[in-house]
Amino acid sequence: MHGSTELTGDLDLLWDGTPEQAHALRSALAAAGCTDLPDLGRPQVAYQVASAGGDLCTPALPWGGMDTASCLTRAVSTRDPEGFTIRYAALDDLIHMRRALGRPKDRRRADELARLRP
Repeated sequence: MHGSTELTGDLDLLWDGTPEQAHALRSALAAAGCTDLPDLGRPQVAYQVASAGGDLCTPALPWGGMDTASCLTRAVSTRDPEGFTIRYAALDDLIHMRRALGRPKDRRRADELARLRP
C-alpha cells in the first residue's frame, strides 16, 4: 500500500492468527479463488488466489525479535468504493519490520520507505 520501486511479485499478509480470524481468512481466500486452502495453524504459509499470491504471516513468526502483534492494532484503515475495509501496516511499523528482518532487500526497502515520511 505504501508503494515500491522494486517489484516483489507477491502480497504478504499479516494476520492475528486467532481461530476466529482463521475462519474469516479461509472464507476470504475461497471467495478469491484459492483452490488449495493453506494450513492456517502455522505462523507462515504460502497462499495463491487467481490474481495474487504470497505469504500469510502471524505474530508467532520470528521477526528479528520484533513484536508484530502491536502492528495490527496500529494498522491504517481505508475503504474501497464498495465499503470493504482494507487495513495495512503503518509506515513506521513497516519500516521497523523490514529492518528487523535485516536481509539486504529488506534494508533497501526500509530506506525507500523512510524517504516517504513527511
